[in-house]
Amino acid sequence: MIKKSIPRPAGFDWFSGPAALITALVVAVPLSGCGGDAAKPAAAVDAGSVDAPTAKADVVQASCVGIASASRELFSQYDDQCEFLKDCPSSGKCYCGDGCSATKTPCAAALCTGVDSDCWCGDECASGTGKVQCPEYVCKDLAISGCEKQAGCKYIGQEMADKCKCNTMPETAPPCYCGTACTADKLACIPAKCVGKNPSKCIIVPGSKHTTPYCALCGLLGGNPKCFFVISP
Repeated sequence: MIKKSIPRPAGFDWFSGPAALITALVVAVPLSGCGGDAAKPAAAVDAGSVDAPTAKADVVQASCVGIASASRELFSQYDDQCEFLKDCPSSGKCYCGDGCSATKTPCAAALCTGVDSDCWCGDECASGTGKVQCPEYVCKDLAISGCEKQAGCKYIGQEMADKCKCNTMPETAPPCYCGTACTADKLACIPAKCVGKNPSKCIIVPGSKHTTPYCALCGLLGGNPKCFFVISP
């Protein structure tokens, strides 16, 4: 059950940032959002690779402060409101190269432009030549005489895009669009909002203030978009 949030005191800005939202709502609604049980870390990231074979794995943390475990199932029905974060894993802490396995998170193409992910195997691949040696598991089954290039997989350890942090969501629903001329990046309206509008154009329908429960805090949990707090207007 979602409890209603407390009335806003005069002069108080609920949406001045995630910290303010968490503080205010946790006091009002115990164990129904951030501030409850700490989120358990997801599986470690495989920092594998060509450029840093000895790098230690990074532990993936939730981008928002802990989520109450008792409310995880309840909040999950609002995860779709956080789908704008779905491309976050490809914006950093990801991999480039044709030698990457299916278990590696691929980086966006733009991030891999100019990245040399190739590596080399062979006893004659001397250090200092600029030829990055492949990890042993790549070379061990190859019969190589000299030094041969292999398709590698390079880890890009930069921070994810700024939007991938904890996001305080506005009280107003995002705009949606009606019509067959809309591109795939435009959020489609429900059919009821498109009645009477020209179906062959792309028409924006401005968002209005939420009147039903909505996700007030969006972030990542194990690289997946998640809702961390729900408000019932």
